[in-house]
Amino acid sequence: MIPDKPPYVARKRERPELTFPEGFLFGTANADHQVEAHDPLREDVWDLWERCQGLTPRAKGTDFANRYSEDIATAAAMGCKLFRFSVAWARVEPECGKFDHAALAHYAEVAACVRRHGMKLMLTLHHFVWPVWLERDHGGMLAPEFPGLFTRYADKVAEAFGESVDWWITFNEPSQLTFGYIKPWWQNRYYMPPGLPHGTPVDDEAKAVGKLVPNLFLAHTHARAAIKARRSEAKVGVNPLVTGFPIWFQMLLDWGACHRGMAEALFKFTTKGALVSERGDVDLVIGGITMEDQTRFESSDPYLRTGKAVLVPSDRADGDLSSLAGKKVGVVAVGNQPQGWKRDLPSGARKQLFRNYDDARDALAEGKVDALYGDAFYLLPPELENRGRFRFLKTCLSEENYVVLAPHGHTRLLDHVDLAIRDFQHDLARQCDVSWLSEPDAFIGRSLRPVSLHEVFTDDESLPTHLSSRRGMRRILRRGKVRIGIRTDTPGVSEQCTGEGLEVRLARLIAARLFGDESKLVIVPISPGDRFGSMESKSSWLNWAWRFWGTTTLIANSNWWYLGMSGKLAKELCPPEAIGAQDFIGLDYYWGLPTHRLANFRLLEEAANGRFLRAPVWPRGLFHALRRFSRWFPGQELLIVENGCTPTAGDITRSDYMRSHLAEVANAISAGVPVRAYNWWSITSNREWGHPFDPNTDFGLYFVDLDNDPGLVRKPTPEVELYSEIIAKSGG
Repeated sequence: MIPDKPPYVARKRERPELTFPEGFLFGTANADHQVEAHDPLREDVWDLWERCQGLTPRAKGTDFANRYSEDIATAAAMGCKLFRFSVAWARVEPECGKFDHAALAHYAEVAACVRRHGMKLMLTLHHFVWPVWLERDHGGMLAPEFPGLFTRYADKVAEAFGESVDWWITFNEPSQLTFGYIKPWWQNRYYMPPGLPHGTPVDDEAKAVGKLVPNLFLAHTHARAAIKARRSEAKVGVNPLVTGFPIWFQMLLDWGACHRGMAEALFKFTTKGALVSERGDVDLVIGGITMEDQTRFESSDPYLRTGKAVLVPSDRADGDLSSLAGKKVGVVAVGNQPQGWKRDLPSGARKQLFRNYDDARDALAEGKVDALYGDAFYLLPPELENRGRFRFLKTCLSEENYVVLAPHGHTRLLDHVDLAIRDFQHDLARQCDVSWLSEPDAFIGRSLRPVSLHEVFTDDESLPTHLSSRRGMRRILRRGKVRIGIRTDTPGVSEQCTGEGLEVRLARLIAARLFGDESKLVIVPISPGDRFGSMESKSSWLNWAWRFWGTTTLIANSNWWYLGMSGKLAKELCPPEAIGAQDFIGLDYYWGLPTHRLANFRLLEEAANGRFLRAPVWPRGLFHALRRFSRWFPGQELLIVENGCTPTAGDITRSDYMRSHLAEVANAISAGVPVRAYNWWSITSNREWGHPFDPNTDFGLYFVDLDNDPGLVRKPTPEVELYSEIIAKSGG
């Protein structure tokens, strides 16, 4: 067993007094899809995306639509003078051209509630979501009619809200919307809707982005004109997500973005495929690798959905999770289990780490621990000998998607793995006994996913003909066998589970798909803690450099919006009529990397995939961004529309994150930058775009247990008191 590590203790730092000018606005925020309950009759594209991708659905959210007055009141009680929320386009225009006046009236009442509490209002029109009908019937944001449809919607909202809005946000983080059309070679899925169909070449991805960007500029410009036609003094802008980079590096990225030919060539060059085909000790790894575990390798479609559970001896008295308070609970020290343990078990439980499930079960049988926490399929597999010694205290605590990993440069191999996963899904129910799951339908079922909403609308999931190709697998074919790493505590490899388990069955199907013979397989037992090490190779650094350049130029560099607004982009991307079409400078800032930490760019990728606990924190990057945009647009006020943190990020607590970033805002103001407002993201816990709810994705000042508390009680975190103190001392 592995001794538990002591908790991290933050170093004490000198904390200078934070001072802000009179009239500076402190605020907080949320977004419709993340806090409002799902309405099956008025779905947006993210509802559909979460369902077809097997992501965590929003469910009731925080029930903000009914409890908005409570959240607005708590924001005002902290001393906030600014509140931001968004309108759900799918609810106010459930059918093209047919507006729901009751929905518009509801949002107008939310705005009035903000006003009654003495706060100014910031309203977002498009926070990553749009109606399903727009994507299905009109081609979404790429369609020529999109700017007109968006402008009509903006005009209706402006009519309903009258003069209650102080700042309008047309598009939340427009830079992030490109993720719906870009799937770099190191990703197997699109990060957000709508996605492009299977087999879409990189040239077509570039064309899609080439349509999206000017459409966003035009839609924003025309919507701004419509809003200002109803109220000439209205302030309209956007809030690009800005990543902090050293000044010299950001200048290089901006220079490249301003040269369209170079930028497009670079886009195609860096997204086309791995630079080298890496060779590890195995060709593939199967076994307990969730989609949240990996960023360094290429992955398959999920082959299995399971969930966290708690195992106890069969003779243990009945009880619930609260009965584990003060008890010793075994946790396998791999993947996301130590982290999930904090989320799912009572705070009084004591954690004991183990290297694998076999050792953990032995400890449970010998009474050394009172319970085990981990993935249900590994805790009590059907093949386990003397299975009757144990039973589940609780199952379905979460949802996990298991995938197969390959080193970079093996895309063709993974194409065949995905086809084998299709075969695997056909007989999954016959291959495992799921009677012990309390909610089997939640975790067992068809896992193969479409990669685009187009495939959902057309019900066409056909894969391209190139998947029959064996190009790129010559080394494996010459060898005559495929080497697949499987964990030592997996049924079929484990000494305690001698029967052939799910992973071994899938491995045989992969061999059959490659060679027409399932015996053409070499199973390589690997330690659970070394699942990734078996795929490392000496050539990995070449792809590391390749991904770094692709990540920073295509993903992390979000300045293209303000480069366009300042007239520096090619007119094909930013039409001349859009130049200067803004009334303020908004920006979101979360993470950054100084020069000496640029090698940690993978942490930015992890954050992009919803793993924020390791995100790289660099407060000084916010200061640089504020100075940069102030120089580009002299005289315009700046608003920090979003800034926030999970309970910890990297080695810094959320409280220290708040202090350090507000210190940089104060520094910028002292340097003459006209920063008018600062919003903390977010007022409560919320649903983070399909990711499981856990500390990785909780940015809320008020904690809400979204999965386990039917009452959705708002509980203040320590940062509520801290934020209130900062506001009070600043004269807010």
